[in-house]
Amino acid sequence: MFRQLLTPRWVGMLAALLVVVAACTWLGLWQLGVARDSGRQDVVAAASTLERAPLQQVTAPHSDFRAELSNRPVTVTGRYAAERSLLVVDRRLGGRVGSWVVTPLETDGGTVPVLRGFVDGTPVRAPAPPTGVVTVSGTLGPGESPRPGDPLPPPRVRSIDLATLVNEWPGDLYNAVVLASAETSGPSAGADVLPSGLTRVPPPPLDAPLNLRNAAYAVQWWVFGIFAIWMWWKMFRAEQQAEDPVAAPTDAPREGATT
Repeated sequence: MFRQLLTPRWVGMLAALLVVVAACTWLGLWQLGVARDSGRQDVVAAASTLERAPLQQVTAPHSDFRAELSNRPVTVTGRYAAERSLLVVDRRLGGRVGSWVVTPLETDGGTVPVLRGFVDGTPVRAPAPPTGVVTVSGTLGPGESPRPGDPLPPPRVRSIDLATLVNEWPGDLYNAVVLASAETSGPSAGADVLPSGLTRVPPPPLDAPLNLRNAAYAVQWWVFGIFAIWMWWKMFRAEQQAEDPVAAPTDAPREGATT
């Protein structure tokens, strides 16, 4: 069998098979990439059409953060607890390195962490939030897992770890973070209140589902590759059996037969 594989004819057919399988594999991966990109565009487009809603109508304190809440536009009104502001270190925005400013907003329904923006470096204290009743417009995002490292002096932390904050901040805590796009307060209502040096943090990219049509095309290309392998093997076995047929069995001698 192996000697037959080394004949010029079958070496050529094996080379052709490898080309076909490689092409089908690449085309399948390409279609899978298109499916992911199309799905991301669909989700982003759908998220942008959602109407902004009060946080209390979208989720509740201690509720699970569902996937469909990512980048959900919301508004929430309350008072900032400035003394509990956090600086989440080692963050990047574009080519800048700095910290996130996170301040709890206390509402009638519970407390929600608000990512107010980004500051360069690691200042000694977080920029002061607006005083009085504040209305925050923004989008929802999940909390973060703990990051390894030695404990940092307050108010510095390594991540927005809601599992830790629920034990440190009084009252009921929303299991979500509001990424602020605007804050309005007092006589400046209607205008965003943004301290000097603070830059808003844009929402993170969404984990989007696949576009099913392009995903089906990807599977189709991979099936073509498997079919090509099967056809090559079937042709090889058929030729091998034709050149080396199995000998027909002989009849057993009958009892009492003489020679």
